[in-house]
Amino acid sequence: MKIYVRSSLSGYLLALCLNALFFVSFVSLVSAQEKSSPPIQALIQQLQDKDPQVRRAAMKEVKRLGVEAKATVPALTLLLKGPEDDLRENAAEALGRMGVEARSAIPTLIEALKDHHSSVRSNAAFALGQIGSEADAAAPSLGELLKDQNAWVRGNSAYALGRIGKAKTYLPVLTELLKDPNENVRRDAAAAIGRIGAEAGTAVPALTVLLKDRNASVRRYTAEALGKIGAGAKAAIPELFVTLKDPEFTVRMYSATALGQIGVEPKDAIPVWTALLKDNSEHLRGYAANALGEIGVGAKQAVPALIEALKDQDRFVRLSAAKALGKMGLEAKAAIPNLIELLKDKEPLVRSNASDALGQMGAEAKAAIPVLMELEKDETTIVRLAAARAIEKIRK
Repeated sequence: MKIYVRSSLSGYLLALCLNALFFVSFVSLVSAQEKSSPPIQALIQQLQDKDPQVRRAAMKEVKRLGVEAKATVPALTLLLKGPEDDLRENAAEALGRMGVEARSAIPTLIEALKDHHSSVRSNAAFALGQIGSEADAAAPSLGELLKDQNAWVRGNSAYALGRIGKAKTYLPVLTELLKDPNENVRRDAAAAIGRIGAEAGTAVPALTVLLKDRNASVRRYTAEALGKIGAGAKAAIPELFVTLKDPEFTVRMYSATALGQIGVEPKDAIPVWTALLKDNSEHLRGYAANALGEIGVGAKQAVPALIEALKDQDRFVRLSAAKALGKMGLEAKAAIPNLIELLKDKEPLVRSNASDALGQMGAEAKAAIPVLMELEKDETTIVRLAAARAIEKIRK
């Protein structure tokens, strides 16, 4: 298609520009169409094509689409029984990306756990884990693979047993895998044990040792597992205090969470949470403020540190610190001037929490009333309501 503009050089140049623009747009459109995904029905046909290269190209697209290509599950199931190692491997991987939508392939995936190719066994185990509890019939076969010679097979089998809810039966073997030379196996074993929860208490000593693992991912999943075991993991508390200083943020975060789930005596916890108010992660600083708030008046020694936290650059830390001080009531009255200043914060939730905290301090916070009265006209409903509540409590 050409676009013509009559007369003059400028008109001619405009015509050239418009024609060029149309050509570029047309080429871009064709290119985009060529790159777009073929219809699912076409992919199903291509997965069944006689040419292995066509099947491989279709498989690549199916893996990219993931659950959007769930209609290809029957075709993938057939390929999982085929003669080509790479197609079986990729079919198992593609089924794993579809999660529970691949449930009809469970019997074939269980059979694939016996495949001579380790990558097929590994991907089949992972796929069964992705499907979840509906794949519980795979547990005996997965349990056998915990001793497989291939590390990926061992790790994905541990992962799958945790995901389908059958890890408890294999707790002794999983505990032994915490010493595996492969870090991915140690990580997946720890995660699977964590999914057992309180009944995995016998694994606590081995998990505690793993908090010193050289791999950060292993330490992170180990801390999480100990937290999920809960009160039965009290023996790990000293080591979890140590990992609160871990260089990796995720390890520190899960260690802090684990300590909260296990239950730590306030006298031991208060210095720890107070120190964490200065952590370089805003998530941990906010967590520490919340933890001190949960202790309440018993954590009054942390008031100075919480007052400092009211100036934090992160809004969630500021609002958590304000909430914590409010829970301490009159024991935190030293924070009143700082809380009044916080009523001018740019964040509505911070202003709201500061208002509530001042309300908890009653008549001692009467100096805040003028500012609170201004907040009754605030543009945010939650702030207006909090200010009104605070004024009422202070006047009472």
